[in-house]
Amino acid sequence: MSKPLRDKPSVQLWWCNLIHVVNDGYIAALALLLPVIAVDLDLSYTEAGLLKTAIQGAISASQIPAGLLSERVGEILTLGLGTAWFSLSYAALVMAGGYSVLLLLVILSGVGGGVYHPVGTGLIASVFPADKSGPAIGTLNFFGDVGKVVFPALAGVLVGYIGWRGSAAVLGGIGAAISLSYLVYFRREIGHRWRQLAAARTSGPTHAGKRDNGEARPRGWGIRQPGQFALYSVVGFIDTGIRSGVVTFLGFALVDAGVEKAQIGWLVSLTFVGGAFGKLLCGVPMRRWGTVKTILLTELLMIAGCWALPSIPAGWSMLVFLPLFGFMLNGTSSVLYIGLVPTFDPDRHSRGYALYYTSNFFAGAAAPYLFGLVGDAHGLAAAYYAAGALMLVGLPLVFFLRETKPVRAPA
Repeated sequence: MSKPLRDKPSVQLWWCNLIHVVNDGYIAALALLLPVIAVDLDLSYTEAGLLKTAIQGAISASQIPAGLLSERVGEILTLGLGTAWFSLSYAALVMAGGYSVLLLLVILSGVGGGVYHPVGTGLIASVFPADKSGPAIGTLNFFGDVGKVVFPALAGVLVGYIGWRGSAAVLGGIGAAISLSYLVYFRREIGHRWRQLAAARTSGPTHAGKRDNGEARPRGWGIRQPGQFALYSVVGFIDTGIRSGVVTFLGFALVDAGVEKAQIGWLVSLTFVGGAFGKLLCGVPMRRWGTVKTILLTELLMIAGCWALPSIPAGWSMLVFLPLFGFMLNGTSSVLYIGLVPTFDPDRHSRGYALYYTSNFFAGAAAPYLFGLVGDAHGLAAAYYAAGALMLVGLPLVFFLRETKPVRAPA
């Protein structure tokens, strides 16, 4: 990691927070738009779920290449260009005249969407000292849910005036402007990285594979604790898959509960408000209770929420339940992200997070399609009951997680 980045960690954090708002906002807004798209294009649950599967699948497939690319050309350039790709592809949904074109454009947008999570999280884990990386990652995670609140709410307003295609175009334009501003703001750091690359090519093999201080870089993927990394990955796989399936069909579940379509946007956003606070606050008891107890609590609450959702009627009970459900649904993720830091070598954060997020987003890709199949065959309520049961089956894995301390990055 070059010195210019470490000189301004808080500035980099706030830019990455803003980019996280955009990236997670796009995915959440698509879930909000799915019921409108389904009516417009006469889609089944399975076809609607396939759109979410497509974007999540493309995100999953592109994360490892993005993590590797960032090590070569720099995290900032990779992050800025990836966000620009995601934004412009999302804006291009305005041209989708039918389902096949829409599916293709959604896949293309997901390719850019795969950059943020491994590169952005790895960047923040690297620029902050080891004792401050946990709170920084928790803050970063919180702002992803800010995007899940703001963008669906904005899309819900826009869709009534300019339709779902126009809504996607406006949201895409916002992200494109932010990504360009990010690249311009950090142009000196990008130039510094390119000068490093030029110097490395000139010096030849003597300095290849070395850090800035001359020490040898670690080989491979930089996973210091493979067993713990595998456990975190499996727990995250199950947690992400359930969350993705639940969120994808949340709008449909609200319609089934008797909520008017004009109210779906802000109710979905209310759920993400609870999720944002879940991600922000669940890292607090982690310091006192530890990883295992915190994850057990958040996952048990999520199971209860999945089983309760189909029976919650529209009205005040729904208003109270949704933010609590969001809190339950999202709280585990920050604990997992923070717990992962000690399993990586300090010079391999982007690469390690790329592996973790790839498996996570693969689960997020498969779940909406599978939820759709269950919903078409047995009704949407059955899908939520199955989600809670799946998490209950995977819960014993949490007992094998260990409490570990982060490894301090070399100067």
